[in-house]
Amino acid sequence: MKKRLGPTDRLYPMPVPLVCGGTMQDADACAVAWLGICATNPPRIAIALRESRHTLERIRATGTLTVNTARADDAAVVDYFGTTSGGTTDKWAVSGWTLEASAIVEAPRIAECPYQLECRVTHEIELGSHVLLVAEVVESHADEGVLDETGTKVDVALLDPLVYIAGSREYRRLGEKIADAYVIGKTVGRA
Repeated sequence: MKKRLGPTDRLYPMPVPLVCGGTMQDADACAVAWLGICATNPPRIAIALRESRHTLERIRATGTLTVNTARADDAAVVDYFGTTSGGTTDKWAVSGWTLEASAIVEAPRIAECPYQLECRVTHEIELGSHVLLVAEVVESHADEGVLDETGTKVDVALLDPLVYIAGSREYRRLGEKIADAYVIGKTVGRA
């Protein structure tokens, strides 16, 4: 029997990349667990941010942002970026993390993150407690060390991305591979 828990904002697990806005001279980033891919052609990502976030102000200044996936070993820095206001603190000086110029958009990328998306905001929707940004992904970057043997796809085991568990407020890493998507389902109903 399942127990009813009521309406919730929890989904397990959630990615927790650093979303960066602004310019090389005036950037801020924050940890964001409320985001996901929402379209394929063109590729788009949806990101929910509180209106009070300094990072949202920086994103609005250029209409661009980057999504920077950190490794599980970098949980302390990601948590710091998510719990410290860039309006009152220079997160870059304190953390020691650095910015690198993006290839297409004004918002910089975070050099220490091995996987990054460059995005242009196409829609902004007020949702009460949050603002939903829909952004087109115009470029992606990956450290060669996280690519598979073909050099064309990210190997998630090598990336070792940090994930967030809402409710218990904990960070984790992904586990082992279970099966190949679009293949394992073909075995259902076969004797």
